[in-house]
Amino acid sequence: MIDIYTKEDYAKSYTELIEILKYISKSDLNKIPKDKIKNYIKNKDNDYIYIYDSKKNFENQNISKLTKILIANLYIEYWADEEEKAQIKINDRKEIYDIDNKNAEKYRTDNIFEKKKKRNEENVEETSLTIIKKKNFIQKIIEKIKKKLKLT
Repeated sequence: MIDIYTKEDYAKSYTELIEILKYISKSDLNKIPKDKIKNYIKNKDNDYIYIYDSKKNFENQNISKLTKILIANLYIEYWADEEEKAQIKINDRKEIYDIDNKNAEKYRTDNIFEKKKKRNEENVEETSLTIIKKKNFIQKIIEKIKKKLKLT
């Protein structure tokens, strides 16, 4: 499922990201273009306060999913070496392939018709259990006479 983020979501994430970048080494920080960092600062939410707790590890920080995505993108673009980038591409392609296969299986046309056929067969089985005897005119008269005789 694709998440859709608002301008406000990005502004809060930029605020979190700027705070987190304060704890990144100078050498890694210098790998990020200055205009990108200026853009984060320009578009951050000035009313939102985020405090990074350096005593906690990254996984236990209270940061948004979007901020994690932004940090992952920074890692891929500026900090990962070529081998890591290649491995990330392979993993992304595999994940997309798996999602496509899952959707293809789910929405196969023959699969849809198979489900409909099974439902129809179930309905036929249910109705076939009811035996309907058609009686001719004489059988009906005989049955009525039998009922009358039992009453008298």
